[in-house]
Amino acid sequence: MLEGELEYWTAGKQICLKRIEEIFVNANVMHQVTVQKGTGYVRYQVFMLRPEFLAEEGSFLDKKYIRSVLQDYKFQAAVLYQESEMQRKVLEDMQEMDRIQDKKAFGYEMAFRNKMAEMWIDFIHMLGVEAESAKLRTSEKEERLKEMLTFIHQEYGNENSLSDIAAVAKVSKREALRCFQEEIHISPGAYLKEYRLQMACTMLRNTSETITTVSQNCGF
Repeated sequence: MLEGELEYWTAGKQICLKRIEEIFVNANVMHQVTVQKGTGYVRYQVFMLRPEFLAEEGSFLDKKYIRSVLQDYKFQAAVLYQESEMQRKVLEDMQEMDRIQDKKAFGYEMAFRNKMAEMWIDFIHMLGVEAESAKLRTSEKEERLKEMLTFIHQEYGNENSLSDIAAVAKVSKREALRCFQEEIHISPGAYLKEYRLQMACTMLRNTSETITTVSQNCGF
């Protein structure tokens, strides 16, 4: 967070992120960002970090330092605050990565990778010492929700009912509704409609298809 504050939803929790606070979200973890009405100017930066940037997939370094975190499927996220000295060190690493990226001096890509490696070691060390206070873990409801969301993302162009969505996770319609409301605070039907609209916007921007064709392709 660079300015203002926002609400970050993951692991069934609502986290209020303020200036100079940070959240690490693990690979393949659902999350949602919202800003409360009336909130002033908000600015935040997102780093999409590729494991291959640090170590070749399957290598000794990858297995020892990277996959051990990314493949801990119970581990969803970690929130970092200034109050903790160890967490503050990771925050400072990220700020330095931002400065390197911004200046783009000669060789900045190498400098960025080196600082990223330093940040990752600090992060692993922090998780090992402050695991219980920092980690957010997954729930059974979220696993079910991921299955239903994956189904929607793949089948949004087809006509599917709440029963079809619930069947993917082998739950009742009532339990499907509960999973959506508790985890991402929206009904399955509303989520499907919003996703269809997002995909329609993308198609209208990036293709020459007519509105009618796009509407049909998106399930309207």
